Amino acid sequence: MKSLPFLVSATLLSAAVLATTPAAHAQAHIDINVGTPAWGPPVPQGTQFYYIPEIDGYYDLYAQQYIVYRNGQWIPVGVIDGYDPRSFHPVVLDYRGREPWVYVGAHRDRYPRRVVVVQPRPVIVRQRGLPPGQAKKLYREGYQQGRREDREDRDDRDDDRGHGKGHGKGHGRD
Repeated sequence: MKSLPFLVSATLLSAAVLATTPAAHAQAHIDINVGTPAWGPPVPQGTQFYYIPEIDGYYDLYAQQYIVYRNGQWIPVGVIDGYDPRSFHPVVLDYRGREPWVYVGAHRDRYPRRVVVVQPRPVIVRQRGLPPGQAKKLYREGYQQGRREDREDRDDRDDDRGHGKGHGKGHGRD
């Protein structure tokens, strides 16, 4: 029973502390930060789309993805293969909605497509001697060719086998 007065006093003390604390006001602030890509021009608040004439498509600033026409439909893609976004000339659209491609004809007329020349990367070929097996092949060909020349030379000269060519004791006969 000794713990009962302790429990009652702890409860009263907790209630007093809670009653004297100031009321907290819950605030929630949601800030939608739409960032423009590094390659794009600055946009006014509320702008959602760029039209990109080079790809004849759009860039959604909220979703941060491209919207292009492929296989008969407009689809969102994360990356456009074969293009460098820094070479784009995006146009800020004053459009409110979710389907800017409805006006693609007007966008094409107003903002003509610019030609982007994609330079292929140079192919670096490092040659360090002959490919495997080629040295042996060339050596054999040279060796065979040399042996043929030796045979032809041998056929052209007399078949003396050393007689009268300075081989002997110096008493050669004519």
